[in-house]
Amino acid sequence: MTPAARVKSAIDILESLMPSAKPADRFLNDWARSNRYAGSKDRHWIFELVYAVLRRRAEFAFNVGGDDARHLVLAALKLEEQLSLEQAEALFTGDKYSASLLDDAERAVYARAADETEMPDWVHGNYPQWLEPALQDSLPDVLLEMRALAVRAPLDLRANRLKATREKALAALVEEDIQAAASPLSPDGIRITGRARITGAAAFIDGLVEVQDEGSQLAASLVCAKPGQQVVDLCAGGGGKSLAMAAAMQNRGQIHALDAVPGRLKAMPERMQRAGAHNIQIVMDAAPALANLKGRAHRVVLDVPCSGTGAWRRNPDSKWRLTQEALARHMTAQDALLRQGAGLVAPGGRLIYITCSLLRCENADRIDAFLAQESRFAPLPAAALWAEGVGTPLPDFITPEVPYIILTPARSGTDGFFICAMERRA
Repeated sequence: MTPAARVKSAIDILESLMPSAKPADRFLNDWARSNRYAGSKDRHWIFELVYAVLRRRAEFAFNVGGDDARHLVLAALKLEEQLSLEQAEALFTGDKYSASLLDDAERAVYARAADETEMPDWVHGNYPQWLEPALQDSLPDVLLEMRALAVRAPLDLRANRLKATREKALAALVEEDIQAAASPLSPDGIRITGRARITGAAAFIDGLVEVQDEGSQLAASLVCAKPGQQVVDLCAGGGGKSLAMAAAMQNRGQIHALDAVPGRLKAMPERMQRAGAHNIQIVMDAAPALANLKGRAHRVVLDVPCSGTGAWRRNPDSKWRLTQEALARHMTAQDALLRQGAGLVAPGGRLIYITCSLLRCENADRIDAFLAQESRFAPLPAAALWAEGVGTPLPDFITPEVPYIILTPARSGTDGFFICAMERRA
């Protein structure tokens, strides 16, 4: 593809993607399958430009005075690619496989577009304006976290203890010329430091490693699942945390994996086989299983549906799809899942509430509302939970006495997570 054809493809993709409800990664995968003439280098360049627009959409629109795909791509070419006006004009030739020529107004806008310092915070931070009060109520430095969320997330792996130590997994990756190092916080974490196609690596195919963000690994560790226990993963999704807990439990005991959308569980059997995890029971018919587990579970894990604000660096398009109505629906669902999960916990067992959200209204506020109605549960302080589940010294970004743990891209270098473990005392 010519450079001009790449630019036109990026504009066409954005025109279809921005009004769509489909996540960007799935949309781009579908586009790649339908446009096989685009080689790997072409796809890489196009997708990088699309993601640059999604990450900096508010800022780009502010600079060029338009939120349509063409204006946003023009801003990306100026502010992200640092192209001169002449270089940009060469990419808009009006040919069959190129976008139409720039008009005088577009040339004028392009010439004066600059990285402005005088912007509203929501523009400078590239987040929806309506969400500003909730973010300010939740984060001590909103712009610091938003800048961290605008950076591409690292690729993290979890060494699968059922098959390998972290040292053995690292050695296997080195043998395949994959650059990697131990991640800073998770005892099983590995961070890829170079470019690599992990799913094609023998270490992945043989089940020595699983792809999992370090924050997600820590959330699974903080469940503190023990061999022989009965664990309910009530919102299991693709099964990443179930697999991590199976390794921590040494394949002893049982994990019951459920999800409100059973189709999300379809990837689990293949992942279980690759990992050598034998103590996970995938539950497709939830009602009888939950009735049987009532009051019997040692651990109930609620990785609840949420706004996903903590994962914006991976899914920058989701910030623009989030609405006030959707946030309210998430909070209603979170309250319902807390009530449902509480009924499954045995005396002395724990209810673990997890979100990948940075918003207090989905995190501490939901816990406060639950505990105001449920006197049988008491939250565990962060220091004790970290010592039991992770076992390394408490990081300085965690307050020991606070009854929950918050991870954020700026403070912990992970996706954003909220973890609160509550013990049933009666």
